[in-house]
Amino acid sequence: MMRWAALSWVVKVLERITLDELDGHDAFANLVRLLDGADDGTAWRARSPSVERLRIALTEVPQRASSLDLAVLLRQAMSREHTRREAAVLPVARVSHARFSDFSDWSKVGLSVTTVGGKRLLSIEPWRPVWLSTDGKEVDSFAASETIRREFNSVGCEGDPFLVSVGRTTYRSRGQRAAVRAALSTPAGGSLVVALPTGEGKSMIFQLIHTVGFVGADQMENKGVTLVIVPTVALGVNHEHEAVEVCGLARPLAFQGGNDEKNAVIAERIASGTQGLCFASPEAACGRLRDPLRRAAEAGLLRALVIDEAHLVDQWGTGFRTEFQELSGLRRELLGAAPSGQAMRTIMLSATLTDSSLETLRALFGAESDFESLAAVQLRPEPDYWIAPVASEAARTDQVMEALHHAPRPAVLYVTEVAAANAWHARLAAAGFRRIRKLHGKTARAEREEIVGEWRTGSIDIVVGTSAFGLGIDYPYARSIIHACIPETLDRFYQEVGRGGRDGRAAMSLIIPTAKDFTIAKKINAQQVISIDRGFERWSTLFARKIRFGKGRIAVRIDGRPGAGERDIDMFGETNTDWNLRTVALMARAGLVRLLGSPYPRIAEEGDWLEVEIIDDHHLDKAVWLKRVEPVRRIGWLASIRNLDLMRKFLSDAHCPASILEELYGNDKVGRTCGRCSICRLYPDRRLATRPVGEPRASWIKPLDPLVADLFDKDLRLLVTYDPTTLPRTASRRLGETFLRLQQARLAKLIQMGAQPFDMTRVLKFAEKSAFFVSDLNSLALSRLPKGPELVLVGAGQTLETQNLNPRQDNPRIFIAPEEQLAPDGRRLRDVFGGRVLTLDEFNARVAQ
Repeated sequence: MMRWAALSWVVKVLERITLDELDGHDAFANLVRLLDGADDGTAWRARSPSVERLRIALTEVPQRASSLDLAVLLRQAMSREHTRREAAVLPVARVSHARFSDFSDWSKVGLSVTTVGGKRLLSIEPWRPVWLSTDGKEVDSFAASETIRREFNSVGCEGDPFLVSVGRTTYRSRGQRAAVRAALSTPAGGSLVVALPTGEGKSMIFQLIHTVGFVGADQMENKGVTLVIVPTVALGVNHEHEAVEVCGLARPLAFQGGNDEKNAVIAERIASGTQGLCFASPEAACGRLRDPLRRAAEAGLLRALVIDEAHLVDQWGTGFRTEFQELSGLRRELLGAAPSGQAMRTIMLSATLTDSSLETLRALFGAESDFESLAAVQLRPEPDYWIAPVASEAARTDQVMEALHHAPRPAVLYVTEVAAANAWHARLAAAGFRRIRKLHGKTARAEREEIVGEWRTGSIDIVVGTSAFGLGIDYPYARSIIHACIPETLDRFYQEVGRGGRDGRAAMSLIIPTAKDFTIAKKINAQQVISIDRGFERWSTLFARKIRFGKGRIAVRIDGRPGAGERDIDMFGETNTDWNLRTVALMARAGLVRLLGSPYPRIAEEGDWLEVEIIDDHHLDKAVWLKRVEPVRRIGWLASIRNLDLMRKFLSDAHCPASILEELYGNDKVGRTCGRCSICRLYPDRRLATRPVGEPRASWIKPLDPLVADLFDKDLRLLVTYDPTTLPRTASRRLGETFLRLQQARLAKLIQMGAQPFDMTRVLKFAEKSAFFVSDLNSLALSRLPKGPELVLVGAGQTLETQNLNPRQDNPRIFIAPEEQLAPDGRRLRDVFGGRVLTLDEFNARVAQ
């Protein structure tokens, strides 16, 4: 690993030598020279994303940007410089670059021109459109300023020793710490859903699964496969780059179509258990990699199945949910193939999760195993929300076009319908924009990958997209999100707004609605929950065409027509499949069936098949549907209506967005952070106070390992004492060996209270390569370690409270303390403890047996 880290460092040094990285005044001064033709822009680069984007667009070969594209980027860079100067001095640029020679529409992009000595001087004009209530504020300036709204640091967020295996010593946030500890505590065969905000390092979870494994797992040297399912190849390649640098792994790690030679290497290494991390699409995992994965599972070498962007399982129209059905079947097969106690874990990662998504994931990936979820979501502080009054279609067209002549880049223009995406793309191209693409549900996979790749590399400035755009995208520098529609739920709107500002800097959210948008949103919202009559009809038709496997298991053709009536003749394709899947998923939530995924071996007959286990034999009784399915359906229907109502409430522009989002997700489930809106821009003193998200505790409760259970008395209490004045030189080494043995027996938590007489670096050396969690605390009441048994090292002079010493069935503790440690009543603790008491030598000996 050190060799790879050193190589990465050398590459970065060479990059710095090749290109000077400039910031602040120096970067803008060089940009001005480039604009004036006095610099070719190839010997330097800028830290500011806006300055760097303009530099690249001016120097790219072949040239793609139009003069209009460049003019908008120039306004953005100058606006950022204006903020850097604290608005004291208006920046001016002399522009004689050949790329602007044929451009004259400066006022359209908010730039004013003066001519001095035959030279063209440009400065910025404030953008305060008359169709927005701006209260004198500039709409684009805050996003263009690149103001830091969220710090990705880890001040005060103590790390665990094993973080050194991925080049860190601290966590980015308390949420990330909770997520990592919960994931690494997942028992064999268990499933965990993690909701963690974008930018807080979800990728660290699967990197640590590779480098240190799970609590108590028997890790074979250099063996083990962690398969990460990604929705796009581009995301897989990005994860590969990071894993090579952080984990010291050798390529190839990403399974990519059309690269047979590298794919064969991956398949061979998976089968032998030596691949480590692997990134693949659902199709690849269920196709060419299925047999290698099964061989790894049979040998007990498949550590984990990690599903990135797991919320896609329940997202309407993504075209991704059918593939989740196959993953469910693959998972079940691989779990069944593993030796006892060595089944893989299933970890599902997402930035946001609704109750609907969570329940669908539970139905697919948790019906037959331990299933837990953990959320540590903080509302985003980056968005600067702007809400336009309802306009006519013609007025909206003019307003959006004006916005895109000023909005900081890169920008996303969201619409609801495919036809609208096509129309807007054509409209922007006709206006002279060239660094633009469109992406919607009908975009072919290859083209989608190409667009995502261009977005991630900064080659395009505007994407016109439906909700399909965002699939597997983790580009940090998006500055503007514009909605020329009303999303059918506030949840969809918030997820799309979340494409901006992922670098923690300010971003603009602008929504421009029309009256027609409300009708479209209501129609789509109503379509998300099937009626009982239609659902019963669909299921009856699916069941009539079933294939029986025996023992209550059947396969239904999930892409089959819903009925034989006239309205069903033309029902086919992805939308029809979505409806069938939603029907069966609804039945699963109601407890009538259990989803088992795609059958394996595959059914020879044509069509997409889903294996189902019948739980209730009365599943074809309409009365049972009314009694069992209707209550579940109604909950989903009411939640969907509420979600749209909250979208309307947001559009009223009368309430703080943070308070509405708390209402949507639950103020007990998210931490409040106020972005910027019309209220706090006008009345800063009315800004809602930030309420940080708490640190949730993993709740895996498993029976104690026999080794650990034998250490306790019947009340699960143990006190270990020692004389700190007579500790032998070998005490730290022996204690480290004891802790390692306990970690292997699933006791992997340590709380340190105060200074210790042991050499803790030596004691915890093993923990640099093992899943072992350590917290330094002054009070046990502050512990947020996962539930389960734990060690407590009590330093001299530390105070223990009575409640600390009481029996704790779900959280038994082993106290290791000086023999003169006092109890809360002032007496010697060993004399009044009430549980089992051992000396340190006796404790070490028992664990070593």
